[in-house]
Amino acid sequence: MINKVTDYLDSLAVSYKLLRHQAVVTTEESRKIVHVEGCMSCKSLYVKDKKSDSYYLVVLPFDKRADMRGLAGFVGCAKFEFAAEEKLLADLGVHRGSVSPFAYLNEDTSRYSAPLLIDEEVWNADKVKFHPCDNTATVVLALCDFKRFLQSINKRVVIVK
Repeated sequence: MINKVTDYLDSLAVSYKLLRHQAVVTTEESRKIVHVEGCMSCKSLYVKDKKSDSYYLVVLPFDKRADMRGLAGFVGCAKFEFAAEEKLLADLGVHRGSVSPFAYLNEDTSRYSAPLLIDEEVWNADKVKFHPCDNTATVVLALCDFKRFLQSINKRVVIVK
């Protein structure tokens, strides 16, 4: 998956840095092992509306608590719950610990396209870093390049506060 992500970014002429490292599962591990000065450390969560089959990818600063009710309110839902591992694999082709917006490259948009809910702190950062759907590497890129990636895949983005 790393090559799929980097090949796609290369096709967009996006500037990025690929960092390889030991496997990290938590955002805290990632922040310690893959520290990049001036770069927003993020966590990505795949969630489901408790009352429907609507799914969303949520991106928050690594240290921000996920308020499942508050986040759901931004898209008119009552409350979110974490998506099942099987659904994460079926929809985005990744396992827990490797979720990132780059997983949208695996999404079958003919079936469903999960909107991206992104915290305004992340949306306003200078640089961001995400796993390329493999927790043994990290892609660091300027926010403007990340936004180009999202635009290239026609992703619906909701900024949350």
